[in-house]
Amino acid sequence: MTDQDVQNMLKNINQDAKSFRSSFDSAIKKSTIRKTTQEKDARLLVKQFQDQTQGMVHEFQQTKKLVNSLPVALASSKKISDLMSSVSLGDQVTSQWARVKTELDTITDEFHMVPAPQ
Repeated sequence: MTDQDVQNMLKNINQDAKSFRSSFDSAIKKSTIRKTTQEKDARLLVKQFQDQTQGMVHEFQQTKKLVNSLPVALASSKKISDLMSSVSLGDQVTSQWARVKTELDTITDEFHMVPAPQ
């Protein structure tokens, strides 16, 4: 991948993370964990992940590397994947998360990082 390809993919991940967060927030309000601290924690986790994807864009623009931001985003994505497997949030949210994960896996491969175990 060229630097431009990576930058475009990072921007796609960030945009898809925003879309995922919007759908996630709506779905979590109707889930089995609604009105609990688990809901609050889940919403915060997804917000942090979205912020981390933005951080990946900025870090790559500045350094052409992802040594700081990618490992943090991978750790959050592992927690989100665990949450998604334990709480049913519907097909749309699951599909959006799968897209984000696929893109994140591509970036992980490109930078020869080891993804968090699923």
